[in-house]
Amino acid sequence: MNILNRTLLLFMLPVTITVADTPKSVSQLDFSSLVNDFMEEDNVLKKSINLSGKERMLTQNMAKLALQSALNIQTDKSREALKKVADLYGKTLNGFKSGDSDLGLKPTTNKKVKEQIIVVEKAWKPFYEAINKIVDGKDKDKKALDYIIANNENLLKLSNNLVEAYESSNSSVNYLEKVRLHVVNIAGRQRMLTQKMTKEKLLLLKGEKAYSSKLAKTIKLFNTSLTILIKGDKSENITKPTNENIVKQLKIVSKLWEELKPLYEKKKNSSKELATIIAKNETLLKEMNTMVKMAEKETEY
Repeated sequence: MNILNRTLLLFMLPVTITVADTPKSVSQLDFSSLVNDFMEEDNVLKKSINLSGKERMLTQNMAKLALQSALNIQTDKSREALKKVADLYGKTLNGFKSGDSDLGLKPTTNKKVKEQIIVVEKAWKPFYEAINKIVDGKDKDKKALDYIIANNENLLKLSNNLVEAYESSNSSVNYLEKVRLHVVNIAGRQRMLTQKMTKEKLLLLKGEKAYSSKLAKTIKLFNTSLTILIKGDKSENITKPTNENIVKQLKIVSKLWEELKPLYEKKKNSSKELATIIAKNETLLKEMNTMVKMAEKETEY
C-alpha cells in the first residue's frame, strides 16, 4: 500500500518550532520516524484484518473436519487437525483482546472491536466444548456434531462482524489504503469459502439435501470474487492487480479452481472425485492464504 499521500500531508503542516526554541538534537522533525509510525499502524491493521478473516475460515474448517470425522473420512487425522484448528481459533481470538507476539497482534484499543470480541467469545465457549467432545471421541449420540452444524454459521457471522469492525476502524481517508484493506478482507473471505463449500458438499453426502442451494451460492460467490480479484471492480473498490507476484498467485488459484469447480457442482461424485475434493480443497486454501499474505505484505498491489 502506498503510504506517500499520508506522509506528504506532514510536510504541508505549519511548523512553529524554531531552532532557537529547541535543543539541537530535536531541531529537525524526524519525518522518517513519523513515516515508520504510519506504516506500523497500517501493518497492524492489515494483520488484524487478515487474522480476523482467517477466523472466519476456521469456523468452516472446524465444521468440515467434524463432518469428516463423523463420516469416517480420515477420522484420526481429521480429529487431530480439528484440535489444532480449534486451539488456533481460541488463541487468535484472545490475541485480538490481549495481544499475542507469536501472531504479531497488539491488544485492540477500538471500542467497537472490543465489544465484538466479547460477543464472539460468548458464542465460542459452547462451540469449543462441542469440538472437544468430537476430538475426544465422546460424541456417540452426535449431539456435539449437531450443535456444530446448527451453530457454525452463526459463529461465522459473528467472526465476519469482527472483520468488519476492524476494517471500519481505519481512520485514514487515503483511497489506496482503503482499497488494500478491502482486498485483504475479500481475499481472506475466499479462504473461508473453500472450507464452507467443502462442508456443504459433505452435508449433502450426509443426506442434508437443503444444502444444495447453499452450496450453489457459495460456489457462485467464490467464482465471482476470484474474478473481481483478478480483473478488478470499481463498484467493489478493488483495483486490478499489477504486482507480478500477486498476478502469478491468482493464476495458480484460478487453475486449481478450474479443476475443482466442476466437482463441487456435480450432483453425485464418485469416491475418487470426493477424495480429490478432500485433498485439493486444502491446496486451494493454502494457495488462497498465500494470496492473502501477499495482499497484506506487498508494498504495491
